[in-house]
Amino acid sequence: MNLFLGLDIQLMFEAIPLLFLIAVGAWLVSLVIEDTSIVDYFWSLMLLGSAATYAYQVGFENSLSIVNLVLLTMVTLWALRLSGFLVLRGRNRGEERRYKAMRKRLSPNFAVKSLFEIFLLRAFLIWMLSSLFAVALSSASTLSWNNWHTAGAALWMSGFLLQTLADLQLYRFNQLVVRKSETLTNGLWRYSRHPNYFGECCVWCGWVLFAVPAASAATLPWLLLAPMIMIALLIKLSGIRHMERGITERRPDYRQYMETTSAFIPWKPAQKVGTDL
Repeated sequence: MNLFLGLDIQLMFEAIPLLFLIAVGAWLVSLVIEDTSIVDYFWSLMLLGSAATYAYQVGFENSLSIVNLVLLTMVTLWALRLSGFLVLRGRNRGEERRYKAMRKRLSPNFAVKSLFEIFLLRAFLIWMLSSLFAVALSSASTLSWNNWHTAGAALWMSGFLLQTLADLQLYRFNQLVVRKSETLTNGLWRYSRHPNYFGECCVWCGWVLFAVPAASAATLPWLLLAPMIMIALLIKLSGIRHMERGITERRPDYRQYMETTSAFIPWKPAQKVGTDL
């Protein structure tokens, strides 16, 4: 069927070959360099590839609207910034702790299992998230800076800047040879234990608000699906819960940090935990 509960499934099918090729290509590279964590480098790029595919298919039949071009620009900036930062951060670090644990859990035959349980699973998740752009880019709504477009662009920009600054502050902290503690407790990290995750949430919610004028009653749930999945990932699954599991054993000073600092939404700390950068 072309339409499934209002969603143009046929349009979404156009992105599957590209996602498959990127996932398999990244998997092959991971086997050569023995580093599965490179899958993270392709996360945002696969989403950008999906959005670009939808934009190309829509533009092939009808020229893209200004709204579509603005949305595609936002996705491009986010994807290139995030992928570039992850590559910079991951240089000479080797495989991340969580992927080492997965390598142990999926052994023996990790090479084959990692294709399906890491790379192709990630591609499928991105394909589901890309439903937001399949809805947004398939409509030629008129740009108006006094409604949803303004709110969406402002929220996206806030999240983009917040995430960028938080990542840079953490990267700078980790590069210091001499540190007073193992935990960054100043700058944006004074008000949230994961300000970069909160920024990511704002980015996705900003895209949703920006795309609301393009949605119908039938397609609106598909817009909401993406941020719901992302919030679940950031808070309950691979994000905060996973990252903070056992962290107090590795960083003794993190327990006090948890007791005084908001986990997600930036908020005034319960007590002074550091000084501003």
